[in-house]
Amino acid sequence: MKTMPLCDAICRVEQAQGVLSVWMEMGIFNRTLSPRMVGALITLLEGVPEAMNATNSELVDYMNREGKA
Repeated sequence: MKTMPLCDAICRVEQAQGVLSVWMEMGIFNRTLSPRMVGALITLLEGVPEAMNATNSELVDYMNREGKA
C-alpha cells in the first residue's frame, strides 16, 4: 500500500484540529453529534501515522546516503 504524501498528512491533521475545535465549541457531551465527530476524526487521521513514518524513514535514508547523519 502506498502511503499518502506528507503534505496530505499535514492537511488531514489540520482538518482534524478544525473538527476538534468545532466539537469543543458545541460541547463534547452532545450525544447525537459526538459519534459523528469521532468518526470524522478517525477518517481524517487514517494513514497519517504511516505517511509520517514513511517520510521519516526516507529522510533518515537520505541523510545516511549523504553522510549527514
